Amino acid sequence: MKNKEGTLDDPTMQQTGMSSAAQRCVDSMRALRERYLDKVTELERERKPGEGIFGMRGGPADDPCHDRYAEDLAALLGGFLAEEPDSSQVRLVLEELYAAPPKTGVPKSAYWMLIAVQGLCPELIEHLNAEDAKALEASYAAAFRRWERMPAQQKTLKALQRRAR
Repeated sequence: MKNKEGTLDDPTMQQTGMSSAAQRCVDSMRALRERYLDKVTELERERKPGEGIFGMRGGPADDPCHDRYAEDLAALLGGFLAEEPDSSQVRLVLEELYAAPPKTGVPKSAYWMLIAVQGLCPELIEHLNAEDAKALEASYAAAFRRWERMPAQQKTLKALQRRAR
C-alpha cells in the first residue's frame, strides 16, 4: 500500500518500528542475497559434467560471485554502521544476517557462504545493548545446533555472549 508520499508502506516496518536506515539495509541485504542465489543457481544449472569433481578446480564453487557477495555485504553493513544506528536498529539488521539459510533448495556452495558471512561485521555487535544482545544470543544459539556451528558462528555467538553480560 502506498502512503501519501507515494512510497510503499511496509507493514513489517510499522509493526517492528524499524527505522528507515535499518529497513533500507535489510531490503538491500535481501536483494543482494537474492541476486547472489540467482547467480549461483544459474552456475549450477550450467555446470559441465565432472566440473569441480574430486576437489579439482572449476565449477560453480570457484566463481568470483561468492567473494563479490561477501565484499558487497561487508560494504553494505559498513555503510549501515556509518549511519550510527541504535541498538534496536542493529538488532533488526543482525537478525536478517543471522537468519538460518534453508538446508534444502540452496546450492551447497551458496549455503556455506551464507553461513560464513554471519561473521562479517563483529563491530555491529558492539552497538547492541545487553538486552538486545541477550535476545539475539538466545535465538542464534537455538537456530544453530552446537555440533553444526562453523568457526564464524562460534565466534559470533561468543561475541553476543560477551555483549549480553
